Amino acid sequence: MSPTGPRRAARKGLALSELENLFPDEVSAECWFANIFWPDGVRCRACGSANVQPRPTRKPQRYRCRKCRKDFSTKTGTLMQGSNLGYRTWAVAIYLLTTSLEGVSSMKLHRDLGIRQSSAWHLAHRIREAWNERADPRAGPVEVDETDPFGKGRDQRASE
Repeated sequence: MSPTGPRRAARKGLALSELENLFPDEVSAECWFANIFWPDGVRCRACGSANVQPRPTRKPQRYRCRKCRKDFSTKTGTLMQGSNLGYRTWAVAIYLLTTSLEGVSSMKLHRDLGIRQSSAWHLAHRIREAWNERADPRAGPVEVDETDPFGKGRDQRASE
Protein backbone atom coordinates (compact mmCIF):
# COMPACT_ATOMS: atom_id res chain seq x y z
CA MET A 1 0.00 0.00 0.00
CA SER A 2 1.35 3.40 -0.94
CA PRO A 3 1.62 6.26 1.57
CA THR A 4 -1.19 8.15 -0.20
CA GLY A 5 -3.67 5.29 0.02
CA PRO A 6 -4.61 2.13 -1.85
CA ARG A 7 -4.16 1.96 -5.60
CA ARG A 8 -7.09 1.36 -7.94
CA ALA A 9 -6.58 -2.41 -8.01
CA ALA A 10 -6.48 -2.68 -4.21
CA ARG A 11 -9.69 -0.76 -3.52
CA LYS A 12 -12.54 -2.66 -1.91
CA GLY A 13 -15.96 -2.33 -3.42
CA LEU A 14 -18.88 -3.99 -5.08
CA ALA A 15 -18.33 -5.54 -8.50
CA LEU A 16 -20.99 -5.22 -11.20
CA SER A 17 -21.71 -8.95 -10.99
CA GLU A 18 -22.29 -8.60 -7.23
CA LEU A 19 -24.59 -5.66 -7.88
CA GLU A 20 -26.58 -7.77 -10.34
CA ASN A 21 -26.91 -10.52 -7.70
CA LEU A 22 -27.92 -7.95 -5.08
CA PHE A 23 -30.74 -6.61 -7.28
CA PRO A 24 -31.97 -9.50 -9.45
CA ASP A 25 -35.41 -7.89 -9.84
CA GLU A 26 -37.46 -4.78 -9.04
CA VAL A 27 -38.89 -6.20 -5.81
CA SER A 28 -35.45 -6.75 -4.25
CA ALA A 29 -34.36 -3.23 -5.24
CA GLU A 30 -37.55 -1.74 -3.76
CA CYS A 31 -37.02 -3.68 -0.52
CA TRP A 32 -33.43 -2.38 -0.36
CA PHE A 33 -34.59 1.24 -0.70
CA ALA A 34 -37.40 0.67 1.83
CA ASN A 35 -34.91 -0.73 4.36
CA ILE A 36 -32.69 2.32 3.90
CA PHE A 37 -35.55 4.84 4.22
CA TRP A 38 -37.37 3.02 7.03
CA PRO A 39 -34.96 0.88 9.10
CA ASP A 40 -37.55 0.57 11.91
CA GLY A 41 -40.53 -0.17 9.67
CA VAL A 42 -42.65 1.81 7.21
CA ARG A 43 -43.74 5.27 8.35
CA CYS A 44 -45.98 7.83 6.70
CA ARG A 45 -44.04 10.46 4.75
CA ALA A 46 -46.59 13.17 5.59
CA CYS A 47 -47.27 12.75 9.32
CA GLY A 48 -44.66 10.20 10.44
CA SER A 49 -47.23 7.74 11.79
CA ALA A 50 -46.36 4.05 11.99
CA ASN A 51 -50.04 3.12 11.55
CA VAL A 52 -49.61 2.24 7.87
CA GLN A 53 -51.67 -0.17 5.81
CA PRO A 54 -49.70 -2.01 3.10
CA ARG A 55 -51.64 -2.33 -0.15
CA PRO A 56 -49.64 -4.63 -2.44
CA THR A 57 -52.24 -4.55 -5.22
CA ARG A 58 -51.98 -0.75 -5.55
CA LYS A 59 -49.03 -0.42 -7.92
CA PRO A 60 -47.91 3.22 -7.78
CA GLN A 61 -48.86 3.95 -4.15
CA ARG A 62 -48.22 0.80 -2.12
CA TYR A 63 -49.00 2.21 1.34
CA ARG A 64 -51.82 4.17 2.98
CA CYS A 65 -51.57 6.02 6.28
CA ARG A 66 -54.52 5.27 8.54
CA LYS A 67 -53.98 8.49 10.48
CA CYS A 68 -53.83 11.16 7.75
CA ARG A 69 -55.32 8.93 4.97
CA LYS A 70 -52.62 9.73 2.43
CA ASP A 71 -51.27 7.26 -0.08
CA PHE A 72 -47.51 7.01 -0.54
CA SER A 73 -44.80 4.74 -1.87
CA THR A 74 -41.09 4.17 -1.36
CA LYS A 75 -40.40 6.87 -3.97
CA THR A 76 -42.57 9.53 -2.31
CA GLY A 77 -40.52 12.39 -0.87
CA THR A 78 -37.23 11.17 -2.35
CA LEU A 79 -35.18 12.02 -5.42
CA MET A 80 -37.09 9.23 -7.23
CA GLN A 81 -40.49 10.89 -6.76
CA GLY A 82 -42.48 11.26 -9.97
CA SER A 83 -40.10 9.00 -11.91
CA ASN A 84 -41.36 6.11 -14.01
CA LEU A 85 -37.92 4.46 -13.89
CA GLY A 86 -37.66 1.31 -11.82
CA TYR A 87 -35.91 0.93 -8.49
CA ARG A 88 -33.25 -1.29 -10.05
CA THR A 89 -32.41 1.41 -12.61
CA TRP A 90 -32.06 3.99 -9.84
CA ALA A 91 -29.86 1.67 -7.74
CA VAL A 92 -27.51 0.91 -10.65
CA ALA A 93 -27.34 4.60 -11.62
CA ILE A 94 -26.45 5.60 -8.04
CA TYR A 95 -23.78 2.89 -8.03
CA LEU A 96 -22.30 4.06 -11.34
CA LEU A 97 -22.24 7.72 -10.31
CA THR A 98 -20.74 7.09 -6.86
CA THR A 99 -18.05 4.61 -7.91
CA SER A 100 -16.77 6.50 -10.93
CA LEU A 101 -13.41 8.18 -10.42
CA GLU A 102 -14.43 10.80 -12.97
CA GLY A 103 -17.86 12.07 -13.98
CA VAL A 104 -20.37 9.89 -15.81
CA SER A 105 -22.07 11.42 -18.83
CA SER A 106 -25.75 11.05 -19.55
CA MET A 107 -24.82 9.31 -22.81
CA LYS A 108 -22.91 6.61 -20.89
CA LEU A 109 -25.83 6.17 -18.47
CA HIS A 110 -28.20 5.97 -21.44
CA ARG A 111 -26.13 3.15 -22.97
CA ASP A 112 -25.46 1.29 -19.70
CA LEU A 113 -29.00 1.46 -18.31
CA GLY A 114 -30.89 1.05 -21.59
CA ILE A 115 -32.97 4.21 -21.13
CA ARG A 116 -33.40 7.38 -23.20
CA GLN A 117 -30.63 9.97 -22.99
CA SER A 118 -33.01 12.62 -21.67
CA SER A 119 -34.13 10.25 -18.89
CA ALA A 120 -30.49 9.50 -18.07
CA TRP A 121 -29.69 13.21 -17.90
CA HIS A 122 -32.68 13.85 -15.61
CA LEU A 123 -31.74 10.90 -13.38
CA ALA A 124 -28.09 12.00 -13.06
CA HIS A 125 -29.16 15.58 -12.40
CA ARG A 126 -31.43 14.50 -9.54
CA ILE A 127 -28.72 12.34 -7.98
CA ARG A 128 -26.15 15.15 -8.16
CA GLU A 129 -28.71 17.61 -6.78
CA ALA A 130 -29.32 15.29 -3.81
CA TRP A 131 -25.57 15.22 -3.12
CA ASN A 132 -25.46 19.03 -3.09
CA GLU A 133 -28.36 19.23 -0.63
CA ARG A 134 -26.48 17.10 1.88
CA ALA A 135 -23.15 18.91 1.56
CA ASP A 136 -22.40 21.80 3.89
CA PRO A 137 -20.76 24.55 1.80
CA ARG A 138 -18.89 25.86 4.86
CA ALA A 139 -17.27 22.50 5.64
CA GLY A 140 -13.62 22.03 4.76
CA PRO A 141 -10.82 24.43 3.94
CA VAL A 142 -11.44 27.77 2.25
CA GLU A 143 -9.11 28.98 -0.49
CA VAL A 144 -8.75 32.66 -1.36
CA ASP A 145 -6.69 34.07 -4.20
CA GLU A 146 -5.45 37.61 -4.83
CA THR A 147 -7.62 38.49 -7.81
CA ASP A 148 -8.58 42.14 -8.19
CA PRO A 149 -11.90 42.15 -10.07
CA PHE A 150 -11.92 45.98 -10.29
CA GLY A 151 -8.88 46.49 -12.50
CA LYS A 152 -5.14 46.53 -12.28
CA GLY A 153 -3.52 46.00 -8.90
CA ARG A 154 -1.13 48.45 -7.25
CA ASP A 155 1.98 46.50 -8.20
CA GLN A 156 1.08 46.03 -11.89
CA ARG A 157 2.01 48.43 -14.64
CA ALA A 158 -0.86 50.27 -16.30
CA SER A 159 0.76 50.06 -19.76
CA GLU A 160 0.40 46.28 -20.16
